[in-house]
Amino acid sequence: MRNLILIAANPFRDTDYQTSRAIYTMLSQAGHSCSICPVFSDDLTVPELSGFRASKMESVLQEARLAIVLGGDGTILYAADLLRGMDVPIAGVNLGGKGFLTAMEAAETDRLLRIAAGEYTLSRRMMLDVELIRNGEAIFRQSVLNDVVVHGANAECIGILAKCNDLPMTHFSGDGIIVATPTGSTAYSMSAGGPIVEPNNENIIVTPICPHTMAAKSYVLLPTRTVLIEPERIHDRRAILSADGNEAIPLISGDQIRVKRSERSVLLAETGTTSFFDRAFEKLSGYREG
Repeated sequence: MRNLILIAANPFRDTDYQTSRAIYTMLSQAGHSCSICPVFSDDLTVPELSGFRASKMESVLQEARLAIVLGGDGTILYAADLLRGMDVPIAGVNLGGKGFLTAMEAAETDRLLRIAAGEYTLSRRMMLDVELIRNGEAIFRQSVLNDVVVHGANAECIGILAKCNDLPMTHFSGDGIIVATPTGSTAYSMSAGGPIVEPNNENIIVTPICPHTMAAKSYVLLPTRTVLIEPERIHDRRAILSADGNEAIPLISGDQIRVKRSERSVLLAETGTTSFFDRAFEKLSGYREG
């Protein structure tokens, strides 16, 4: 039976695990079983974790009924990759920058008592599957919650041909191209001029990065579409593939990147205290009432 609450802590954001330990104590005193699971670190022996149950996240996933993730959006993307397809809700606490994926700020962690008691709504977010095809074989596969990015290294201009269901969609020279989910529409895609899409929608968003033509614009596609990206003129220039901001993969001439809707999804636990529009306005403008 799943009864464990994972506290996925980013030690680079949560100094000395102060917030993690406070949440662990609060939830434990309320009768919940918890474990602190550091991400981006395998060290479970630091003095700050003495007296607390600490586990590698991968080792306790099958016990989890809820994951509380402390950090920024990058930390949630990391946890979401581990939890994909497991139907374990994620409640994010923002210790980073914008924190679009987080349900609350660090000063609001008392709301976690309600979430731990099951008082939340589920927001199911679609994911994308990406494959790197080289010489007819898939040499890389990953599921992403935010986006897939193909771009020239060190701001080098490359050619991009993008197809939708094998039909030419856009063709341009520029810095690259982004294929994003609605959840990822407020990330790199938005910065490149793409639309903001409500995160519970199911669409595939294709956004050029600094195209050298006014004709290259964003597309919002049906979720049933398959996008194929073919970088061009990279034999003397460097181009890379990045999936959800993970380690860049060098591309060579002839590579193809195939992106389609994933059968997996990610669940976010939300308390509904603010709307998506309020949250977007606040985080994008820096404005806060009161």
